[in-house]
Amino acid sequence: MHPEFVMGDEAGKPPAGPALPGGKSDRRQGERYPMDAGLVAHPAHNRNRVIRGRVVDLSRAGISAVMAADLEPGEVLEVQFGLPYAARPVQMKAAICNREGYRYGLEFVHVIASQQEMINRTCATLALLR
Repeated sequence: MHPEFVMGDEAGKPPAGPALPGGKSDRRQGERYPMDAGLVAHPAHNRNRVIRGRVVDLSRAGISAVMAADLEPGEVLEVQFGLPYAARPVQMKAAICNREGYRYGLEFVHVIASQQEMINRTCATLALLR
């Protein structure tokens, strides 16, 4: 049987994607929804630096954003961005998981329940609008 047809192991777990440096898999943690919103970021190690960009898509676990900055995977940013149908922007921490040019994959870290609820609600709404 070809590996691409394997549906999981005996325990029913899905197969993991290829391992990436740091032991991470390339398997995404949830569906991504296209979104366009302004983004303001501050590196955790340099809160005085302001980086502006655009959110390209959203998932329950993170965002993809375009930023004209030279940042490295593993860096943690304080990010603030608007959500469709939300009264105020969300502000949270996100770690850079990957980078392709000026497009960054960011995973939310240290998320509080109210932030996660706002993200989940937005993802559910965007799923309905597809």
